[in-house]
Amino acid sequence: MPGRRELLERLPKWLSHRIEVNRIETLRMLDQARAEIPHGAHVLDAGSGEGRYKHYFDHTHYVGVDLAVGDDTWDYTGLDTVGNLRQLPFPDASFDAAVCIQTMEHVNQPFEVSAEIGRVLKPGGRYYLAAPMNWHQHQKPHDFFRYTSFGFQTLMEASGMRVVEMRPWGGYFWFLSFNLQMMEYWLFPKRKNRWLQLLQRPFQLAVHGFFFLIMPIPLYYLDRLDTQKDATLGWVCISEKTGPDNAESV
Repeated sequence: MPGRRELLERLPKWLSHRIEVNRIETLRMLDQARAEIPHGAHVLDAGSGEGRYKHYFDHTHYVGVDLAVGDDTWDYTGLDTVGNLRQLPFPDASFDAAVCIQTMEHVNQPFEVSAEIGRVLKPGGRYYLAAPMNWHQHQKPHDFFRYTSFGFQTLMEASGMRVVEMRPWGGYFWFLSFNLQMMEYWLFPKRKNRWLQLLQRPFQLAVHGFFFLIMPIPLYYLDRLDTQKDATLGWVCISEKTGPDNAESV
């Protein structure tokens, strides 16, 4: 059976959009960043990994930085700089904008990293940040923190930035949808015995079809009932570096 990402790419866009609730707000933020950041701007992707979101910034001078230790299966050869986000090898005010997508949970000194990103941003520069609040442990042992909206607010203010916008990754029903999609993983762990694999396959396909393809649709729309969004999967936070030229935005 194909992996999650491969399967989602095969589905019609309207369906995959309602299933992949863990990425909807992050992709919206990236679309917003692409629209707001002007042609030729210098953009830092802090914790860029394989450069999955690099194409959003084809119109800019993009620099991807990562420590290259998160996932053994990833290809880090496309990185512009291999380095620690706590000590970025760039002068002060080098970048017009910065993005950081699902990386802050993997740094063990978030205040130092946030301060360093704030240091290399120009006054008025935008910082586009997304990280989880309710999420399983992953890329172990490089997984340290989860963030509330108040946690992001504190990080930004301590780093010389002001929050412009804060958005949740949905509410309780999106949280439920994403976790129910993992039902197949828990009910049918990989077995070495080939005959046991064949025997469980019909039940596995039924569970997969129901929890991965059917249930996410009503849960996507039911999320409108949750007006507080306190049980969100994560947060998108857009901030701006304060300073004497703060009136100038990216």
